[in-house]
Amino acid sequence: MNNFKPFLSVPAVIVRQPVGEFYLCSIPAGALRDISYSIPASMRREQGMFSKMLGNQRARSIPRAKQIGEYIDEEGSTFPNTVILSANFDEDGNYVEDPLKRWHVSSATDGCLRLTIPTNQRLASIIDGQHRLEGFAYAAKTDRQQMELPCAVFVNLPRPYQARIFATININQKKVDKSLAYELFGYDLNESDANKWPPDMLGVYFARVLEGRSDSPFRGHIKLALLDEDEDAAPIPDGYPWAVSVACIVEGVTKLISEKPIADRSALASGKAKTRGELPSDKAPLRDLYRKQQDKSLLVAIDEFFSAVDRLIWATQPSSSFIWRTVGVLALFDVLREGLAEGRLDPIDMKSSAQMFLQGAVGINFSDDYFHASGAGRVRIRKVLRVLVGLEHIPDGEVQDAVNRLKARRQ
Repeated sequence: MNNFKPFLSVPAVIVRQPVGEFYLCSIPAGALRDISYSIPASMRREQGMFSKMLGNQRARSIPRAKQIGEYIDEEGSTFPNTVILSANFDEDGNYVEDPLKRWHVSSATDGCLRLTIPTNQRLASIIDGQHRLEGFAYAAKTDRQQMELPCAVFVNLPRPYQARIFATININQKKVDKSLAYELFGYDLNESDANKWPPDMLGVYFARVLEGRSDSPFRGHIKLALLDEDEDAAPIPDGYPWAVSVACIVEGVTKLISEKPIADRSALASGKAKTRGELPSDKAPLRDLYRKQQDKSLLVAIDEFFSAVDRLIWATQPSSSFIWRTVGVLALFDVLREGLAEGRLDPIDMKSSAQMFLQGAVGINFSDDYFHASGAGRVRIRKVLRVLVGLEHIPDGEVQDAVNRLKARRQ
C-alpha cells in the first residue's frame, strides 16, 4: 500500500456552506472526462401523465458540444466557472464503499488539503458543466485536454440532492423547463405517491425528518454532503457540531428495508412493481414495514433506537470519538439491523428493547486509537459493539483484547 500511486492527486480547498461541505480544485479536462459521467434527465409517460423522473441533467446536445469545441480551440478560450461534481456514486447510483476506490481528501505534509482520486473509474456524477466538458471531445487541439478546469466536488451527495442542486442552478434559465425543475426538487406537480418510493428515496425522506425534528438525536447533525472516512482531513472549527452525511443515513436506512435496493428502484421505475407492496419479500429486518408503507412505524423504530444511543453512548463521548462519525453511525446501523434480525430488538417496542440491548456499551470511550476513521474503523467499531451488546460471544483475539481494554477504562 505504501507504493500505491493514485490516478490523480490535486490540491483542494474546503468550503463550508449551509448545504454542507465541498472542495474546490482544478482537474485537467481529459482526466475529468475519463472519471466523470452525466445522466440526462428524462420523463416517462405513464397513464397519460409524465410521472417518472430519471437522471438530473439536460439531454446532451451534440451541436452545442461541437460549438463549445470550436471555442476551446480558440487562442484565448477560458472556463472560469466551476464544473460541479458529486463523487463516490457509480453510474448505476450505487454508493462506492471500497476505500481503495473512493475519492477522498486528506492533509498534506505542508498542511494543505489534497483531493485523491484513486482510480480512473467513472465515480463522479456531473451536476453542472456537462456540455462544457463534452465540448473537449470535439476540440481539434489535443493539448487542450490538459486544460485545467475549476471544479467544485461534493463528496457522497445522494442522487436526489444532486438533482436539487442542478435545479437550483438552472431553474431560471429558459432552456430548463420549470416543471422539470420542480420534479427535480421533489415536487410532483401531478401526484406524490409515497407508496412508489424506492428504499433510497425513503431514506432521503427520513434523513430530512431526522435532521429537522427538534427532539431528534440527529437534529443539526446531518449534512447534504460531508466527507466520510477522512473526517480528520480538515480541522473542525471550535463549536462546529459533529455531523454525518445524508448518504450515511440513506445507506443505513436502506439496508434495514431492502437486500437489493437497486433492483427495488428499477422495478418501481419500470412499472414492474406498481407499489412497494408488489416488491418481493427479502430478509431485511424491516422489509415488511416498508412494503406495507408503515413509514411512521419505521421512522419511530429508527428514532427510538438512536435516541437510546444518544442517552447511553453519545452523551458521554469526547469530541474525538469515532462513534458519532460516519464510520460509527454506520456501525450502529449494522448492529441495529442484526439486533432486529436476531430478535434482540423489537421494532414495536424499540424504546425499552434498545435500552436493554445497549447496556453493555455504556461508558465505553470510542475515541480509542483502535478505532480509526476508515473502512476498517467501521468494521472494528461494529465488531466491538457486537461483543458489548451480546451479539458475538466468541470474538477473535484482537477484538477481545480491545474489548477488555475498553471495559477496563469505562468512564
